[in-house]
Amino acid sequence: MTTKSIPELLRRSLESHMAESDLREDEEMRELLSKLNNLSSKVAAAKAQVLARRTQVKK
Repeated sequence: MTTKSIPELLRRSLESHMAESDLREDEEMRELLSKLNNLSSKVAAAKAQVLARRTQVKK
């Protein structure tokens, strides 16, 4: 089971609100979504690094 990171959950929530027309897509929103994508990528990389280290320690 994979869990979503907080930045990923927030990004999906904002996209859902935009789809429902609660929020509008403007330059500020695109910038925020871009930053959340970047942060989500960093979280995924850090998580992968931790899992790799755990695997090495168990050997």
